[in-house]
Amino acid sequence: MYENQKQDVGSLAADADERVSGRRVLVLGLGNLLLRDEGIGVHVAAELQKMELPANAEVVDGGTAGMDILLSQEGSYKLVVIDAMTGGKQPGTIYRTHFGARQIDSLKDLFSQMDEFRISLHQVGLIDALIVARKMGCAPNEVVIIGVEPMEMDTGLEPTGPIKQRIPEIINTVLEEIKNAVHSK
Repeated sequence: MYENQKQDVGSLAADADERVSGRRVLVLGLGNLLLRDEGIGVHVAAELQKMELPANAEVVDGGTAGMDILLSQEGSYKLVVIDAMTGGKQPGTIYRTHFGARQIDSLKDLFSQMDEFRISLHQVGLIDALIVARKMGCAPNEVVIIGVEPMEMDTGLEPTGPIKQRIPEIINTVLEEIKNAVHSK
């Protein structure tokens, strides 16, 4: 675990215990561990699963599939997705995009118009799963996509140096999203 985050996570868990009425948060780490930086979402999810998180937060290693998890959710919740995202910026750049429940149906059109943002290989699957979940009445109220600009997507089990160095910051970004959900009703 990353040492500088132990205290923050502990206070976050205490806040959540005091306010269990906070919205549920599903953190979904996506990626292919066999393709270096493409696996960043899974690497971050693994680190988050080692931490003591608030009772309202669940971390799922979605790997290269995992979209079925969206269809199994019930009730009001916030979805935080972590994945590689190419946006043409420097490797390790962290992108954060928020979508409300009303925007889910238009996500496919929105992403097709935004050529500079591509959520690696999982974009279409994620958008389709969200649209189906909305039609089935189990879509999240809010979707946050945390994308990380990859450096290499070649065969390899570890992220490249610049991406690996950003993992603590990515984790902090996810923790902020969890904390925001704890303090919102």
